[in-house]
Amino acid sequence: EFGVEGRFFNNRVGLDLSIYDKQSSDLLVDLDLDPASGFTVTTINAAEVSNKGIEVSLNLIPIKSKDFTWDMTWNLTSNKNEVISVADGVDQVTIAGYTNLGNFAIPGQPFGAIQGSAFVRGPNGGLLVGGNGEYQATNDIEVIGDPNPNYTANWLNSFSYKGVTLAWQFSYTDGGDIYSVTTATMLARGLTSDSDFDRFLPLILPGEDAEGNANTVQGYVGDYGFAAFFGADEGTIFDGTVVRLREVSLAYSLPASLLDKTPFGSISLRVAGENLWYNAPNFPPGVNFDPEVLSLGVGNGRGFDYLTGPTAKKIGATLSLTF
Repeated sequence: EFGVEGRFFNNRVGLDLSIYDKQSSDLLVDLDLDPASGFTVTTINAAEVSNKGIEVSLNLIPIKSKDFTWDMTWNLTSNKNEVISVADGVDQVTIAGYTNLGNFAIPGQPFGAIQGSAFVRGPNGGLLVGGNGEYQATNDIEVIGDPNPNYTANWLNSFSYKGVTLAWQFSYTDGGDIYSVTTATMLARGLTSDSDFDRFLPLILPGEDAEGNANTVQGYVGDYGFAAFFGADEGTIFDGTVVRLREVSLAYSLPASLLDKTPFGSISLRVAGENLWYNAPNFPPGVNFDPEVLSLGVGNGRGFDYLTGPTAKKIGATLSLTF
């Protein structure tokens, strides 16, 4: 790991940079056992994972006077991980979800890669269409998504004037695949403005048959919608890119001169709102889906939504007193 941290121009500019290449070995791995043994799983030290990435933060104070201060910080984090090995004689290990759809540790793939059934490709590389006009799904599972984002970035900004401080934080997550049943269900059933059209209109899906000829089988959206989203698991994978106003706050601290004849050392009031706005540009707009939802609970599972309840906006106030 290599890192640089510095403050310049009377602490008006700050830089923090870290670049790392880390190999982690002898990690804990759960392996399945024959239930006839009386046990179903054993834990061993075997896996090896590589993590390479960069973390950088830039702090600027453009204005700093007796009464007014403007302070802002940008930071960016990017991590690329790869499973080097899991255990002797083992091709892959299920991390979360199910053995036919979930997160897996697979040598040569990112940790937590999503596996499930995929769309079958025709002789020319197009989606294979069956005799019913619907896209065909593979019988075996394969990698259909990577839940790990390409990078995350944040912008923190604050203005302070005579005891009053206004601050906010925007965050951005680039990439990260999500298997979203909520989105697929709403689109397949025509429950959003994205599917506000005549679902009985005749339709020929783009694709090819087993001989590589263009598809000519005609059907309608009602059938094809379900087949596209619930036939192959790959059809339910969406890009989790999202920009979010993570927090806005307004705080006021009473001047020390007003507290001289009181028992208090400080009195401050802070009003804050969290998750007030977000936009996931690669999800259908009418679904208004928040990529931060998770259906797998606490653990290493990531990138799965099974009709999970949406995230909530939070607004609160804090009164702080010190003696």
